[in-house]
Amino acid sequence: MASDARGCGYSEHLLVWSWHRIVTGRIHCPVMAQEFAEACGTAGSKVFVTLCTFLRALGAASRRHLAFSAPNPFDVTADERQVLTLLAAAQAEDHALVQAHLRWLARPEQRHELQIAAYTLATTLRANNLPLALLPSATPGGSERPRVVALGNPR
Repeated sequence: MASDARGCGYSEHLLVWSWHRIVTGRIHCPVMAQEFAEACGTAGSKVFVTLCTFLRALGAASRRHLAFSAPNPFDVTADERQVLTLLAAAQAEDHALVQAHLRWLARPEQRHELQIAAYTLATTLRANNLPLALLPSATPGGSERPRVVALGNPR
């Protein structure tokens, strides 16, 4: 189920919007490149590459297919919210919360790689003045089904 993302800040919106574009195959989008350049200046391409590296690690480590909503700036799936929480916890150096989300998201043999990627992205975002807020969790319901693109390599 998609929940309303209007309570998210710019950083969260940038990530979710980018994820939507990336998982639907629009990785070479000039609008996305421009957005990262405006948000991060000369480090924009580095931040974008770090995000892509994190998403690759997430896809490889995932215990199941993750639901990413179709590109809609006001929808956030429960999985997207969980990934945002993982990254916000990494930024806040809340190691217990990071570990809890890693246990939920990743297979045991690949948690360490995902942890490295999460902390690297969180640090890169913070260094570029893109703070992430710890969002309240939303319980998925059955009344609405988002258009979903799966990301992951479940085994």
